[in-house]
Amino acid sequence: MSDLKTQVSNVLAKAETSKINFSLPTIAIGSNSYKDVKTNIDSGKITVAYDIKVGANAAKYRYTANTLFLGFSLVDNADKEALIIHECTHAACDITKKKLLISHSEAAAYVAQCLYFYYLNEKALSTGKQPTFKSGILQAAWDASTKARNNNGILSSKDIEKLISEIVKNPNYKDVNTKSETYDGV
Repeated sequence: MSDLKTQVSNVLAKAETSKINFSLPTIAIGSNSYKDVKTNIDSGKITVAYDIKVGANAAKYRYTANTLFLGFSLVDNADKEALIIHECTHAACDITKKKLLISHSEAAAYVAQCLYFYYLNEKALSTGKQPTFKSGILQAAWDASTKARNNNGILSSKDIEKLISEIVKNPNYKDVNTKSETYDGV
């Protein structure tokens, strides 16, 4: 395994990843979702590659290539780990061949990212500290992830309404409110 592939596999094997369990009206994500992604990465069915064009603190899963592209070669902080969880949520959708609105695919990935961040920092956050996300999407995803933690993982359309609104108004997701991802499987 390449060093980067090993680092991603290690994030997927963490106890915090195994705690992620939630459902949106259109998809359910749980610990087995990430186990499946890890298995596909370890077997080479999903490739992990460094790509400077993605951006230094960014990542992208391309389902048409079954590849997780990372703009960094060292997974050295919680933000990068949470970003890997975000993109591996897209990979989990690909494995199950889900057809989802892009906004719902992104909502699931952002909720997973925030849940991972919570579980990674659970002890500090249990004292009342709260993360200070600058992004409106991450703020809305944090709120949705809190509802998921407090409601047995079940998120209704109303629970993710603000998150979907933040996603569709973000320039990175222009026109996503009507477009779908047709994940084709790994």
